Amino acid sequence: MSGRPIRHGSRTDRGAEPAPRSAGGARSIRKGSLLLLVAVVGVVAAMTLASLAGFIRRPDPTVKAGPMYVTLTLTSISTLLMLVMALSVTYARIVPRRQSANVQLVMWATGLTGLITGLLTLGKDASPIVTRFVFASLAYVFIMLQDARLARARTGAPGPAGAETHPAATPARYRRTRQRRGGRKR
Repeated sequence: MSGRPIRHGSRTDRGAEPAPRSAGGARSIRKGSLLLLVAVVGVVAAMTLASLAGFIRRPDPTVKAGPMYVTLTLTSISTLLMLVMALSVTYARIVPRRQSANVQLVMWATGLTGLITGLLTLGKDASPIVTRFVFASLAYVFIMLQDARLARARTGAPGPAGAETHPAATPARYRRTRQRRGGRKR
């Protein structure tokens, strides 16, 4: 023996398990990923507004102006609502929880109407708009999934089907009761 004490967690201690990661690391990764997803939605909203402003200032003569205005206006409204909802869910409560379902309905309805209008009337000229909207929609869906998972964790509700639950969390009518067999010990 070398006379030096073996420190736990060092390279000389072969049997020690690695120290568990702190919850702060997972929290910072979650915040970073949410920031990135909100940034994607924000960039798409800015690009859609810039496309709308550019087409209003200088319309392309090879593209049908009426359907392009409708497509750009509806998708701009939808991506702006998507950005507001993403910010409301992640950082600052802008839209109350009771109204968020209504705002989401308007957001998806205007976005899909704009996309369908663009695809049916403009064809390939609407493909950049469709691509941007799909990217923003994917980022928004991931934000909403993360929010639902965090809300479920906050309330202590059980996760997906088949997950283990704590016996105290199950309703009383489903719990098994233990009965003593036999009499008292003598």
